[in-house]
Amino acid sequence: MNRVRNHAVIQNWREGVSARNHKNTLQSVACAGGVTELYSYQQKIGHRTASGVCVVGDFTAPGGQFHSMTTSCHVNGAKVGASLVMHPRVWAASAFRNSEVPF
Repeated sequence: MNRVRNHAVIQNWREGVSARNHKNTLQSVACAGGVTELYSYQQKIGHRTASGVCVVGDFTAPGGQFHSMTTSCHVNGAKVGASLVMHPRVWAASAFRNSEVPF
């Protein structure tokens, strides 16, 4: 797995490639079927579908579910190029919080 800066981890996630930062606080994990997940610490914050749609859960204070300053920075970086940003309650009720996505 590549060790890179945060912005490069997010770029790798968008491209469907595994990567992590030097402290393992931000990770992009390529899974089976072309799906790639983005994690801040152990919290899943992003999901890239096999078709390349990138969805981010808004785990920030303005989003309504603050975890940490670091996670907020990771989420804000991922939101920039995301196809869709979800409210944390919608994220929790969606299939995106797991690896099983209906499309």
